[in-house]
Amino acid sequence: MIPPIQFTDEGLVAPSREEITAGLWMMMREAFGANLVEDARTPQGQLVTSLTAAIVQNYDGMIELGNNFDPFYSSSPFQDALARIYFLERKQAVASVAQLEFIGIAGTIIPKGFIVLDSAGREWVTTAQGEANGPLVPAACSVTGPIQAAPDTINVFKETIDGVDRVTNPAAAAAGTATETRANFELRRRDSVAANSKNMSNSVYGAVANLPGVIDVFVIDNPRKTPVTIGSTNYPMDENSLLTSVVGGDDYAIAGAIMVKGGTGCSFVGNTDVLWLDEESRNAFKPQYNVKFLRPTHVNVQFKLTVVDAAGISYANSEIAKKHIIDEFQSGSQRGRIGGLVIASAYLCGLDNEAIRPVKLEVSTDGISWFDSIQFGVDQFPVSSTANVSLVSL
Repeated sequence: MIPPIQFTDEGLVAPSREEITAGLWMMMREAFGANLVEDARTPQGQLVTSLTAAIVQNYDGMIELGNNFDPFYSSSPFQDALARIYFLERKQAVASVAQLEFIGIAGTIIPKGFIVLDSAGREWVTTAQGEANGPLVPAACSVTGPIQAAPDTINVFKETIDGVDRVTNPAAAAAGTATETRANFELRRRDSVAANSKNMSNSVYGAVANLPGVIDVFVIDNPRKTPVTIGSTNYPMDENSLLTSVVGGDDYAIAGAIMVKGGTGCSFVGNTDVLWLDEESRNAFKPQYNVKFLRPTHVNVQFKLTVVDAAGISYANSEIAKKHIIDEFQSGSQRGRIGGLVIASAYLCGLDNEAIRPVKLEVSTDGISWFDSIQFGVDQFPVSSTANVSLVSL
């Protein structure tokens, strides 16, 4: 008889195609006699071949369905359904963000909503008020998705401001995302399982990461009664404080998530101060809280790909290689993150070895000193673009 699919402790196990075919021939002999000719060129042979293919397809579908109940393998609607257990929804396209430097008369106000154009004519809208010669001003691209902007390419005024001479982006834009991929959604689900809890670092992480427009988050707390420094840049944290470092998203929404999930029993650390109003309080007087969080500096990452013969690589293939490296750097479990370790070799997998013939890949933040990996601080977010990738010969 036809062997069935097995439900085992290791999962669904289907019989081989040969075992299914043998079972079908056994059925045919029982139905039409023991002397039945077992030849694929006969009518009964064609019937066995077709039925084998149909059964194999059915078993494959059952295994695929079974795998979709495992978050590690699930995709599409099945992944969406599993994520809803944690009250998560797949993020739609997120806009790229950049940090702009306005140069002119010190103190000249740059209003929130001010528009600057990049070299491709795309609009970048400031998401907070700033001032000339002051701290870098955050801006978001008006087009959602992984829009790239190399350093010094967001530099055209759509309208002028008296007292402001020029504008630029010292570092590449932090690329947004298209609709969240299977891999990125699963990574966020694993990191967000504590989103419905409170008063833990993971609680804050899960809530902030789930906000619209957020590209990356890093959360850590200092439960000690003394100040400490953390990360490769020795960022200072006050005693009994909470640090939330965020790229993208709305300031007020982020402050609310930190306050609700982090609680009022600790101080907050960062360079962004938001006055948050507790609208859910049943008191006649709505409590107000000053919530701090960190907007990390965007740090330019340059890549140097050493190949056997750079001159022998066509322009098209070199551009494909550059795009592959940046795509890997901006997505998946090895993507550049706040406080993360960027390992250059992690972005080599998938390159066309025959056309490119890669030898090694190195990273740098200044174009002078090159390393196999770079550890970033909690106040740093690595960014890059294809303009930051160079190919050199061995």
